[in-house]
Amino acid sequence: MKNITVVLVFLISLSALAQDSFQNNENPTAFNDTKPGVIESNLNFILSNTGINTKLSEVGSAFFKNKYIMYSSRKTGEIGAGRDNATNEPYTNLYCLDIDKYGNLSKALFFSRLIRSNGNQGGLTFSPDENIIYYTKSEKENASNYQLYKSDFDPVCRCKWINEEPVAFNSVNYSIENPVVTSDGKKMYFSSNMPGGFGGYDIYVAEINEFGDPENPINLGKDINTSGNETHPYISRNLKTIYFSSNGHNGFGGQDVFFSKIKKNGFTVPLNLGKTINTAGDEIAFILASKSYGYVSSNRVNTVGSFDIYKFEFVEIDLKLSGIVHETISKIALPNAKITLLDDEGTVVDDQTVGENGIFNFDIEPSQKYTIVANKDGYEKFEKPIITSDKGDSRIDIALNQDKPLIVVTENKTIISIEKIYFDFDKSTLKKESTLSLNKIVKVLSENPAMKININAHTDNKGSDKYNLVLSEKRAQETKLYLIKNGIDGTRVNAKGLGETQSLSNCKENCTITELDADRRVEFIIQ
Repeated sequence: MKNITVVLVFLISLSALAQDSFQNNENPTAFNDTKPGVIESNLNFILSNTGINTKLSEVGSAFFKNKYIMYSSRKTGEIGAGRDNATNEPYTNLYCLDIDKYGNLSKALFFSRLIRSNGNQGGLTFSPDENIIYYTKSEKENASNYQLYKSDFDPVCRCKWINEEPVAFNSVNYSIENPVVTSDGKKMYFSSNMPGGFGGYDIYVAEINEFGDPENPINLGKDINTSGNETHPYISRNLKTIYFSSNGHNGFGGQDVFFSKIKKNGFTVPLNLGKTINTAGDEIAFILASKSYGYVSSNRVNTVGSFDIYKFEFVEIDLKLSGIVHETISKIALPNAKITLLDDEGTVVDDQTVGENGIFNFDIEPSQKYTIVANKDGYEKFEKPIITSDKGDSRIDIALNQDKPLIVVTENKTIISIEKIYFDFDKSTLKKESTLSLNKIVKVLSENPAMKININAHTDNKGSDKYNLVLSEKRAQETKLYLIKNGIDGTRVNAKGLGETQSLSNCKENCTITELDADRRVEFIIQ
């Protein structure tokens, strides 16, 4: 069969949003505060025909013993007898397919005659150890009504399914379709048009008890289900993501494939997988075979049959959340600020300590809720919820407000406590951020005209005693000079370099970075 390759490239589109999240954002155009259209993922797919499709219908379902299982209306011998009036095709049967090392499919063989019906066979799934099969089938009298069954893999011959049992919540009044068991074997997701849902078909989840029976199905709720149809759930192996097909969420045509992150108390906003996989037709039965490829079934234009199975490969398009941390008034960048990115449940996604330019960069997902937190010694804590863009990278600049200096009384001295003063490496030149800190000292002295202070500059024990005394003296005098330039009378300030003579750590040798950092300091002692 002629191989067909479809390569589509898409742009990240519009996002749903909370308006008040960005009222104070300095670059509000980086976020979208408009009515959402199709909310797309940051994945780029390449699709190819698997070569096993016929003029009838092929729909993928699950993996078993390193085979790919599909249900198809292809007519093969006596098993293909009978026709579904709803589709005008033969009743579907289950087939297993070989998978080569490149993910190509071949050799469609009947899966099992022992779990057949006289109507359609539909989606199926397996327990993680593959000793239990859960499968759906219908009878020809009501071929569109699928019921869910369970069977055991014969432990003796390891060649057949035995002990067929219907699940407890089957009903002739509704259909149960597209089951999938999670990788830990604890839950089963499926689609059904049972009463009490939000639309046509909704997605449900049932607990699997100690005997392997699914029970107590619960509707996934309005975050996932709509007034349309949600079908063909698939759960990632790490249990963090649900993929499903829907014609109720905004899409490109019929049923599109969406995904949503599974949270403790619900789901994130479903994202459309985008135009590189979804079309004006229906895309269903999305399933991953590895981290980089999988299979999807579609009735898109130019299919061989009514539904064909396609192999997809994908790459993730990197999206970034970036910005600069600066002081509110002066806009001076603030090095050494710690920036933390939290997800919408408060779990840390990533954290960074910014460098000299104050810039941070995080990898993000589109149209997701995060909270960004900034902490820096001597500044008020910054915390803000955001929703990332789905048009591309997002940006937010963080403005930090300074804390007020504290007057701290110890046993033998009273000091003006501010954050650490920084100098250029091995020099006495003040860094820009430290001028902001010294402005606090200027303010205290200006508000207290009778106050006098001693400036004591200290170093760590790296280098010779003589060198450290000289360097600390230069830094003490540079600090005093800044105060004088900003209106403080020099007679009120005494400055002295003490080198390493008053170490706080007393570590001498094998000092840690933390100990060395504590020793490098400038103190402001009230006389």
